[in-house]
Amino acid sequence: MTQALANSDPLSHHIQSQPASATTVLIVDADSAMRLLLRVAMQREGLEIIEASSGQECLEIFQQQRPDLILMDAVMPEVDGFTCCTTLRKMAAGGDIPILMITSLDDPDSVNRAFEVGATDYLTKPIHWALLRHRVQRLQDMLKRQQAEYQIKVSLREKEALLKEIHHRVKNNLQIISSLLELQSYSIKDRKILDLFRESQNRVRLMALVHEKLYQSNNLGKVSFLEYVKTLSSYLLHSYQVNSNDIEVIINIDDISLDIDTAVPCGLIINELMSNALKYAFSQTKKGIINIETNRATKNQFSLIFQDNGVGISQDLDIYQTETLGLQLVASLADQLEGDLEVFT
Repeated sequence: MTQALANSDPLSHHIQSQPASATTVLIVDADSAMRLLLRVAMQREGLEIIEASSGQECLEIFQQQRPDLILMDAVMPEVDGFTCCTTLRKMAAGGDIPILMITSLDDPDSVNRAFEVGATDYLTKPIHWALLRHRVQRLQDMLKRQQAEYQIKVSLREKEALLKEIHHRVKNNLQIISSLLELQSYSIKDRKILDLFRESQNRVRLMALVHEKLYQSNNLGKVSFLEYVKTLSSYLLHSYQVNSNDIEVIINIDDISLDIDTAVPCGLIINELMSNALKYAFSQTKKGIINIETNRATKNQFSLIFQDNGVGISQDLDIYQTETLGLQLVASLADQLEGDLEVFT
């Protein structure tokens, strides 16, 4: 039983900076004089102005032009500000557009209703112009934060897509190498050399497997160790043409997610130990059993245990002095993982 703790073509992504456009403000008020006053005040702040004289016109303009900010009266004929605000939130599909309701209604019910239907802020008439300016500036700051957050999300999606493509390409390239090794092995007659080719092919394949799992994972930085070991063990059984009735592989692994720097060494350790067991351990055993399990020691540490019921390892074997490449790799990989390697016979 063995226990261990556990680019040639550069890719570039160029983003051209574009000058920021002025914030567009939609002013909605049935009173033309009020619209004029609001237009002058907003133009002094360097904002682009669109005007609507009714709630219905506001909805039509919003559907066509999608302004950045809306200043809207509550009292309007036909479609009032409250109804218009409710509809705007539905049309915005997320309700992130700032809406400042400006109205003569100053009673608590009107204020509460405005925020219930989706108003971002509320200002009463007669307008305190300095207060309006500060409110609009605050809404502009909020809008900039929303836009920055959106750009970050877009950038993250692009990076995730790029990372998926990288994992996909690496997996394909490693599989090509594995296939070339297999093709080359057809011309080899020497059994020892053929075994060496197969071992090299298996090592390449397990590295490709990590990238395949990362490509398929929702978390591109982590791979499910349980799924990884299941796939790896099935591949090795197939590679060595082992009948599942002759050898049973029992996997008891905790719900552990590993990054690529940990998953590859752990996979190589399992690959070397399982390959060694499939080749040498069960010549005198009727029913071979391989057990692979993990025991979590701390949040960031776990034990990886490999055990079989085969002939076992010689008690005189010093795993750190052996000439066998596979066992040398196991010892070296355990050191790479800053783990302790223990052998029980």
